Amino acid sequence: MGHIGSTAIHRLLAFAAVAALLGCADLQTPAPPPQAAAAPPAAKPATPIDAAAVQTIYAVPHREDGIVLHGSHEGAEWTKWTKPDGSVELVAGHGMFADTGKYVIHGNMICTAWGHINGGKQGCERLVRVSPDEYVTYDDDGSEGSRFKVGPP
Repeated sequence: MGHIGSTAIHRLLAFAAVAALLGCADLQTPAPPPQAAAAPPAAKPATPIDAAAVQTIYAVPHREDGIVLHGSHEGAEWTKWTKPDGSVELVAGHGMFADTGKYVIHGNMICTAWGHINGGKQGCERLVRVSPDEYVTYDDDGSEGSRFKVGPP
């Protein structure tokens, strides 16, 4: 075997060291942090229907027999019958609860004062259309109320 000079040995050792470092660099370099899941776009605030649409649902002349609303609130099914004279009847919980009251339309809000619900105090709600024949009510504080569909009397 031939004689390898000290310079050649130093070069080989330096090369081996660099190769080892480069080889280990992949193992020692921390992986980049995972991409944070993109936050979903903020939900677009529900836009209440306008006063004309509320009038169309509750008070236009073709509703001379009143309307029937079928819906639910917090999982409890209900049916409301509204009459042209402003009276409203409610049956909920498969007939376990009933109430009567009066409703009025104030701009784009439907306001109801029941005999028992809310201690007879009038409460107003805005309506948001969620499909062609389905609506959700929202209280003044923005909390979701009932979901309902309008049906024939």
